[in-house]
Amino acid sequence: QDYTTMTETKKALKSTSQMEMGRTSANPESSINLPKTSRAKTTFTLKDHGDFALANYWLLLTKFMMELVAMMFFVIVGCGSAISTSKTVDFGSSGWVVGVAFSFGLAITCLVYAIAHVSGGHINCAVTLGLVISGACGVVEGLVIVLGQIIGSIIGAAFLAAIFNSSNDGTGALASNQVTPGYGKGSAFVGEMLMTFMLYFVVIECALRKRFDFKPEIQLNGVGFNAPIAIGIAVFLAHMVLIPVDGCSINPTRSFGPLVVATMRGLPDNSNHWEDFPIFVFAPCIGASLAALAHRLTKIPSKNE
Repeated sequence: QDYTTMTETKKALKSTSQMEMGRTSANPESSINLPKTSRAKTTFTLKDHGDFALANYWLLLTKFMMELVAMMFFVIVGCGSAISTSKTVDFGSSGWVVGVAFSFGLAITCLVYAIAHVSGGHINCAVTLGLVISGACGVVEGLVIVLGQIIGSIIGAAFLAAIFNSSNDGTGALASNQVTPGYGKGSAFVGEMLMTFMLYFVVIECALRKRFDFKPEIQLNGVGFNAPIAIGIAVFLAHMVLIPVDGCSINPTRSFGPLVVATMRGLPDNSNHWEDFPIFVFAPCIGASLAALAHRLTKIPSKNE
């Protein structure tokens, strides 16, 4: 009797299993072993290559516009703070340096928060170059972003020229960078290179480096949403060091736009702005590149790499 009961139980279980398998095969969505997220991933596909290409072009255009707008406001706020206070009695004093440095730092913090989720929040072609070297940004994407930055810098400088005429601009050239008399070009080059290295080091470690490379129990990338704060502080510190030396660039695109517009309006007599300009291009790019190489050398590859 026990044997008969066990046999009947097995048959009932087998019948139930077959019925369950039948329902699953007839309706895959009813399978309890297939999470909803997996089903969503399998059902979302682009129709064809044309849709994929169009989506990529649209994304690049969006990144281009975001970087353009951010760079425009960065120039207006950062350089504008230097120009607007350049006719005060505090111009060139330590208090003036702190105020201008703070404006640049706060501007980059706000703007990185605003666009980082779309374009990465580069707002600096030296940072873009570093991200390309680090493998965090494609070459074509980087070129598109830099183009947006250059145009944004020129537009921002044009707005500054509309706000401040030559008589109101105590900096003489819309806050364009120039090596201060008493400092050598080599000093400015080393300072720009080191401060840009520091800036990109903060960017890469706070926004890109995976924390679980070294601490598996912390499943976060960098410092998460707080990265723009650290980046803004790095920009502030760099300006505190370099404003007395050369006005502080650490950003070739920030330097380019104001100088172009100031040249169109007329540079001051005995201006060395264009003569010094290569310093503000090559030194930041070298600094960011060295920091990017250091990141690649210390990067811990993931299981998928």
